[in-house]
Amino acid sequence: MNRLLILFLLLISLSCDDGNFDLPEFNFTAIDDIGYCGEIVLYKINENEVLIIELDSNLDDTEDTFLTHDWGDEQTFTVSESGTNKITYRTLSEQPSSDYFCQNIPPVSPKVTNEWTGTGVVVVSTEVIEDDNDGVEELDKELNTDGDAYPNYIDSDDDGDGILTSSEDIDGDGDPTNDDTNGDGIPNYLDDDDDGDGVPTKYESSTEDANANDSPDYLDSDTTTRLSEARTIKNSYQKTYKTTIIIEGLQLKNSDGNTINYDVYEFGTKEVVKTISEE
Repeated sequence: MNRLLILFLLLISLSCDDGNFDLPEFNFTAIDDIGYCGEIVLYKINENEVLIIELDSNLDDTEDTFLTHDWGDEQTFTVSESGTNKITYRTLSEQPSSDYFCQNIPPVSPKVTNEWTGTGVVVVSTEVIEDDNDGVEELDKELNTDGDAYPNYIDSDDDGDGILTSSEDIDGDGDPTNDDTNGDGIPNYLDDDDDGDGVPTKYESSTEDANANDSPDYLDSDTTTRLSEARTIKNSYQKTYKTTIIIEGLQLKNSDGNTINYDVYEFGTKEVVKTISEE
């Protein structure tokens, strides 16, 4: 009887062993932040889990980083078992800090409790948005009022009069397009002679009030005091890079041969703002 019971229990245990394993949580979709460091190391942290992408981008422009480079609609990086591009998923003994990913020598703590190496194709795309943030919505990307090297949408001084477009909002309502000091139908931000006195704005002081009437010279038609040199402003605008990363055909495998598979895995989108200043 005892032998039959032991045999019965053994058969039950064998029938339940179908090769399954404890699948780790692997949940990074709710994690918005993408970390970045070193020679193209991208990572996400979810408590004690980390997902790491290491890419060889071959960027020639030293001023560009992976996240401030325009990759266009699609740039692919193949990740194989023997290649330089890598995808690694780890579970750790505790949640790591960002320093964990950015050291040349891997830290001893926190300890790796399980590691999975991946293959697949990393697909990168970039949306680049350029704006001078001057309070004017520029729909015509070709318009260049002052004829300099910068069209109005990335020109911090649209009319080249030495006054920032954002500072030509005289009434302070946040809209420079409705301020017209001399009433000539041309708003100040597009008018190179704001007060209509015949002296270009860039040759009139923006701080002095020659006749003490609480109006700076460049906005006072009764003052024609001329500066010896034209006032100039170095241009500055912002480029926003929205980099989206997905992994096609992702397969992660650990040392026991267990796998985690995704046809398409959305790693996420990282937004980086870069200021472009005229030298």
